[in-house]
Amino acid sequence: MKIHITLTAKDIHEVELVGKIAVVIDVLRATSVMVTALANGASWVKTVASIPEAFQLRSPDVLLGGERHALPIEGFDFSNSPLEYTSARVMNKGIVLTTTNGTQAVSRCEAADEVLIGAFLNEQILSDYLNSVNRPVELICAGTNSEFSLDDFLCAGLICESLQQSGLAELDDLGRLAVKTWNDASSDIHAALAGAYHYNVLKSKGFTIDLDYCLQRDSHPILIRKNKSNNAFVRVFPAN
Repeated sequence: MKIHITLTAKDIHEVELVGKIAVVIDVLRATSVMVTALANGASWVKTVASIPEAFQLRSPDVLLGGERHALPIEGFDFSNSPLEYTSARVMNKGIVLTTTNGTQAVSRCEAADEVLIGAFLNEQILSDYLNSVNRPVELICAGTNSEFSLDDFLCAGLICESLQQSGLAELDDLGRLAVKTWNDASSDIHAALAGAYHYNVLKSKGFTIDLDYCLQRDSHPILIRKNKSNNAFVRVFPAN
């Protein structure tokens, strides 16, 4: 199983995704939102690139969530805080999500054979699935405003370590660096991210509780896959 890491959304080369499973990672906070919403009973989550696209899809059973530069979007039902996506609000609803980084990364993965969603919240079940299918994997770090983001890289390193433990993974130098970076940070992720740009942007805007939440490991053990028939992400295991 060959594993490769893409460091930012702008570095995605769609031709290189052909024949691969793409795992999109935007720990702070888009993929953490998606995991949370689907774990709490949302029917599906569809990512779109623009705010006008989101408004076009709104209906009584379809709610809108997202952000621009970490701030809520006027007229949306949710911001990009995963804590807002409670069972009471999302159960049996569709969610249309648009964000500055994560949903942009998703939009560039059309060529992949399969698109999955990764976060600290669901890392182990995701890694177990990747081990079970044993196919080439592209771990796509969304980054922040087209720049490298350490939080996504740490999550990619954790996934690489989990895959490496199976004995099936083939890591390149970047993958090995990601594992080392994760191992160095794993005892205190907050301390490791203390100097990281996006972490501090969210902290400065009062999202400390979101940071605590998004950096939990395996609190939501669900597998999320993009359904190519309708381009929406759904929970495939365990079933709702």
